[in-house]
Amino acid sequence: MNETTFLAGQVRKVSLPVVEGAMGPFGCKRLLLPQGELARIYDAEEGMRFIAYLELRAGGVRGNHYHHRKAEWVYIVQGEIELLLLDPQTQARDTVCLRTGDLAFIPTGVAHAMRTVQPGHAIEFSSSRFDPEDSVRMAVAG
Repeated sequence: MNETTFLAGQVRKVSLPVVEGAMGPFGCKRLLLPQGELARIYDAEEGMRFIAYLELRAGGVRGNHYHHRKAEWVYIVQGEIELLLLDPQTQARDTVCLRTGDLAFIPTGVAHAMRTVQPGHAIEFSSSRFDPEDSVRMAVAG
């Protein structure tokens, strides 16, 4: 698995390995099976309490906020986005290109926005439930 970090190691991007025709060992990966792709995007002890489907429309921007309590994972099912990042404490910025099969972890306290480059679909999930009071608006992308 190819992992890259951003914003001084706070944000992680993983490009899931592609395995053809076999289930293989445990862990996250994209399995290309005769009946279609099965992507294992999460395989851990900690349970998930929030899962959302995201349609990535051309020219769309999502986010422009950060959370105090909710850390997030984003998996790109199909398409491409720019994940724009801002550390509100240091004002450090970074941009992560996420394409089909990429998985990113965004910790609490990191402002983020997703700008669609190529339309598609994504899944966002978290071990914390969604709470609108936990979203702090912050302009990361225009």
